[in-house]
Amino acid sequence: MIETVYLDVRGMHCVNCPAKVEKSLLKMEGIIEVNVSWELEKGSVTFDRNLVCISAIIERINKMGFEAKKAEEVQA
Repeated sequence: MIETVYLDVRGMHCVNCPAKVEKSLLKMEGIIEVNVSWELEKGSVTFDRNLVCISAIIERINKMGFEAKKAEEVQA
C-alpha cells in the first residue's frame, strides 16, 4: 500500500542537507519519492508500507544527525 507521510525535519544547517536526506532515504527499499525543504524544515516521503515503515524512515533521518518527527498538521 502506497502512503505519504509528512515530517518536520529540524537541524539542517545548509541548503545541501535536504539533498543528503533525500539521497539517503531513496536508498531504502520501498521509498518512492522524497522531498525535503531546508527553508520550511519540512519533508514528505512517499513509500510502500508493505516494504518500509514510518519509524524506520524517521530513524534513518535521525541517525544522520537531524531531528525528524511526523508532522502534526497535514500538508496540502
